[in-house]
Amino acid sequence: MIDVIPIPAFDDNYIWCLTGGDSGVAVVVDPGDADPVLEYLSDQGLVLGAILVTHKHGDHVGGVRELLEAFPGIPVYGPSNEPISSLTVRLGAGDTVELAGIGAQFEVMDVPGHTEGHIAYFGNGMLFCGDTLFAAGCGRVVSGTHEQLHHSLMA
Repeated sequence: MIDVIPIPAFDDNYIWCLTGGDSGVAVVVDPGDADPVLEYLSDQGLVLGAILVTHKHGDHVGGVRELLEAFPGIPVYGPSNEPISSLTVRLGAGDTVELAGIGAQFEVMDVPGHTEGHIAYFGNGMLFCGDTLFAAGCGRVVSGTHEQLHHSLMA
């Protein structure tokens, strides 16, 4: 079973931390700030095994470099069509991410609109879609188009 823990970040955001069983391994999604992630991992006695990124904005990638300094060599997955220099594995629609450390597998979906290269991770009864969709509605359009966002939400 995969546990999903919201780590509060900034004033109104979360970084998602995924763990599986007693492996002692965690995966984080969209770490915009490294400090709360490092604190949580330390408090829980976890090691970071991978990072998943949905798009290029700082509130989603701002903590990646510092996390890589603390956990060198871990994979950083993210969108192939976004200029994110810290990615080690570039992904697009139909790709699969196997996270053996937590026993999870995610299918990658292209969901442009908020940004032109935005992706989402779907699997294990979960969807990590960055700023494409919120509890109260859809995300805003920044460097994508309204048509792209509409298509992504309807697909």
